[in-house]
Amino acid sequence: MNIDAVKKVKASKPFTVLDAVILAALIAAAGFGAFFIYRIPPAAVSVKADGQVRTYPLDEDREIALGHLTVRIEDGAVWVEHADCADRTCERTGKITRAGQSIVCLPNGIVVKIVGKSDLSWEIGR
Repeated sequence: MNIDAVKKVKASKPFTVLDAVILAALIAAAGFGAFFIYRIPPAAVSVKADGQVRTYPLDEDREIALGHLTVRIEDGAVWVEHADCADRTCERTGKITRAGQSIVCLPNGIVVKIVGKSDLSWEIGR
């Protein structure tokens, strides 16, 4: 083993200014990429209940009473606030905010979905 090489490695700094600049550039590039991916706002909320489909704007806060459950649209998010079914899976789904996401209440036959263009379109085949 070369002693001079070992001494050189021991004397070197583990993190240089150039490393910091490269790391900062990578973080900035990731941030800009995320900004451009998530900047497309979803258009509307589609609610299918009792064989009818109703559409509501996502940017207007409202409460939708559907008999068996209550849907809330607020601050660009949609969620089921209250459901009277036994499993309440739709309540536990939580808030959805991006086009292509949905909340389904199988016992009551209700589907709440955000429709519009977004970064999820390629995932759901649209």
